[in-house]
Amino acid sequence: MRIPAIFTVLAAVLALGACERGGTGLGDGGEYRAVLESPNGAEGAVALELTGPGVESIEAGTGTLHTQPASPTSTRVVLIQEPAGPIEFRVTMAAGQAPPAVRVVEVVDGSDQPRPSLDGYRVTFSR
Repeated sequence: MRIPAIFTVLAAVLALGACERGGTGLGDGGEYRAVLESPNGAEGAVALELTGPGVESIEAGTGTLHTQPASPTSTRVVLIQEPAGPIEFRVTMAAGQAPPAVRVVEVVDGSDQPRPSLDGYRVTFSR
């Protein structure tokens, strides 16, 4: 009778591990949709720095994208949205790699004027 109890506990532990990731069973890696969250609405462009291992590709969701490697684990990204609007892009990560850390470097409005503050800006990732 003790052996079935051990299997029950093991099954419960494995089920809780699956719940930690939303119960989908999907691991890190693959394609992520990235969105610039702006406290000011429509934006004309953004400069970002993505840092972390495993970035395989970066593609524009809308607008024009320019990238430049800054180091083996860091990439500078500029996205231009004309006319101004939501800024989105896709990042493909190597298997087992979570989305990269993102630092917002600069944001410009629809008139190509730099925003005076970066407070409230962030990039969120989803599947």
